[in-house]
Amino acid sequence: MKFKPFRVKRRRIPPTVLSDICLIVHGTELLHAKHQNLIAQPEESVYRVTPIELAQAAKRLLPHITKRQKIALALPSSEFVATTLNLPAAAIQNINNVVNLQLPTLLPGVTEPLLLAVQPPDDGEQTCALWIPIKRADELFQAFDKEGLFLSCILPRPVVVLPATKIPCQVYDEDDKSITHLEWSGEIIQRWLYIAKEENEVEEFKTQLEETLSIFKNDIKQKHKTNVDDWKNLPIPPPAAYGYAFIPSGAAARIAQTAKLKKRRSLSSIVILFIIGIGVGIYIAIDYEQRLKQHLTELRKRTNNVSHLGAEVAEIEENIGPIKNFPRQQVVNILNTLNKLIPKNSWITSCHIEGGIIKLEGYSPNPTQLIEILTAEPRFMNPKQSRETRKEKGRIELSFGIDFKLRDFDLGTYWLEYFPKKRY
Repeated sequence: MKFKPFRVKRRRIPPTVLSDICLIVHGTELLHAKHQNLIAQPEESVYRVTPIELAQAAKRLLPHITKRQKIALALPSSEFVATTLNLPAAAIQNINNVVNLQLPTLLPGVTEPLLLAVQPPDDGEQTCALWIPIKRADELFQAFDKEGLFLSCILPRPVVVLPATKIPCQVYDEDDKSITHLEWSGEIIQRWLYIAKEENEVEEFKTQLEETLSIFKNDIKQKHKTNVDDWKNLPIPPPAAYGYAFIPSGAAARIAQTAKLKKRRSLSSIVILFIIGIGVGIYIAIDYEQRLKQHLTELRKRTNNVSHLGAEVAEIEENIGPIKNFPRQQVVNILNTLNKLIPKNSWITSCHIEGGIIKLEGYSPNPTQLIEILTAEPRFMNPKQSRETRKEKGRIELSFGIDFKLRDFDLGTYWLEYFPKKRY
């Protein structure tokens, strides 16, 4: 008896939207997709497609834009190279590395470094990998940066009109120089056909084109973009389009730096909130103590009875004893110590200190190393994981939880002395 192998369908991670504005190059025209907060000039003519000319045209088109706004640049298909892949299921988990290793076979003779955009296929399906020279992408980023613009990613022009839903479709993109026909299904590009028009005039190439087009399915929706007017007043590209975005190295570095600064601000906010909380607690304690002292002074003025006054003083001292003798957790010193101990490649997202017990949560490539570091600190004792480490989507580091105690914090003795009848 044969059993049908059980296949777990891999959950596809939605692409990250990498732009606020999308510019589209078509022939000698530079257009922009709709954006509610954008005030732009009429479409610009691009006499050359050099990075400098494109950047200058973009600046004229978007005179009020700042570097905070991310720009996606949709280039004609002639800027890219497409290869068709049939990959085993085991390769899907690390598809970018697998495809990059096949580059000499997929594009023999190509020696210049290339950027890759590819999405993992479903079982039994094929996918298309798109490539663009790293040099071209970096030159475009640098040219835009010189004009005060942030080019966050580069898109192949046909993917700009992909559907926002999972409905399969075909896109036919034609300009003065070339024809591109792609088939979109299962949230991936399964087929990509590109031909230069000058080749299409040759009868042999024309026949080959017709034979290739016959492979495409005829029962799904088609989008035809045959002239520049078809690319005007388009909406912002859907999230699925950014699965085929090429990110220049300069843009990747800026995005990483922004994320790093955001993490630092989050940690700073946590520290500030802790300090404010401590300050409020100290103020309340001091205010309470001052009011008790004021009450003691008033009692001393109202009586000359030394024995009675002594009894009241003792009572007041007993009342403020729980405040004066409460074990101090030295929160600021603890935070400073953690800041020095935690490696730069790790960070804390949550820190809870109560009753001499410290609970940390955060991200680290090596949570076990953090436990060893905390164990070596004399002021801490019994560091241990509070939950299993796990890897979250889109992150390289592992999520961790660690609990440990303050060595010199004795809340039990304090509680027995002042609140022997109450449990804590």
